[in-house]
Amino acid sequence: MPSSRNILALTCCLGLVLPLAGCRSSTTEPEVRRPSVQEDACAARLHDLSGQLLLYYSLHGRLPESLDALPPLDATNPTPTVCPVSGEPYVYDPKGKQLAEQQGLLVLYDPAPTHTGMRWGVFVERVAGHPRLTARVILVPERCFTPEE
Repeated sequence: MPSSRNILALTCCLGLVLPLAGCRSSTTEPEVRRPSVQEDACAARLHDLSGQLLLYYSLHGRLPESLDALPPLDATNPTPTVCPVSGEPYVYDPKGKQLAEQQGLLVLYDPAPTHTGMRWGVFVERVAGHPRLTARVILVPERCFTPEE
């Protein structure tokens, strides 16, 4: 069984910023400086939480029903489950949100588009032919959260 350190390392390697092109919109977004996963406290926090989600999944074969069930990485300093920018709790759905033209699911994300009009989130995918799960921190445009007209 992989150690939590290996799972965390894998999470960090897979945690690349991925603006999702599959969410369609008839308007183009203005050019803004996108938040960087290396510089954003929210993205860093979601990296920690994605490691905890992968650890839970490796032990139980499923995602937890709530974030309260996650094993802490540091018992003396548990990972907060709120966005450091908005101060609002992250939205967690173990069943996930399907994003257009994407194979995986968005299971954890910002409650509001407080990062230059976008939201950070944790996107999970099952590895084809294996019971493993991968997770990455992505930047999701707000149009992915609004119904298409």
